[in-house]
Amino acid sequence: MQIRLAYLIGLSFVCGCFLSQPSPSAFVPPRASIEIFATSPNAGPNTKPATDPSSGATIHLVTPPVVTNADISGVAQSDMTVETVGDAAASSTVPTLEIKLNPTGAPKMLAATTNPASPSIAVVVNGTVLSVPNIFAPINGSFRITGDHTNPTFINAIAAVTGKTN
Repeated sequence: MQIRLAYLIGLSFVCGCFLSQPSPSAFVPPRASIEIFATSPNAGPNTKPATDPSSGATIHLVTPPVVTNADISGVAQSDMTVETVGDAAASSTVPTLEIKLNPTGAPKMLAATTNPASPSIAVVVNGTVLSVPNIFAPINGSFRITGDHTNPTFINAIAAVTGKTN
């Protein structure tokens, strides 16, 4: 179960290889905030401490954030089917947060995820770190955030920025 959950927590790129049913894309509501930060392994003058929700370890968010609400053209909740292999548990459907970047945000995210100084970024919603995914490829345009779908904090954060509840 821990290994399966570890695979769910992180960032999944929107590439058409998952079965999903996205909601119509909408702007981030005025009282909600989404920020994407570069991370640093060490504290520094332009960092602030935060907690990685999956490990509980202290991480350091590099300020200012790479992406903010002003860089986002739309958000939507979607469901992603997670396939399992072999004798593992049956496939399941988990909620995700899809983020579409505008023409200002896309190049910022691409620059931050191409040859990054740190192998991870932090996704912060309403001041709470939701996910600290590793960067495996440059991100440009849109991406999907997954997290601990059994954690009410993750579910409530999706609802806060999309207006959609399960």
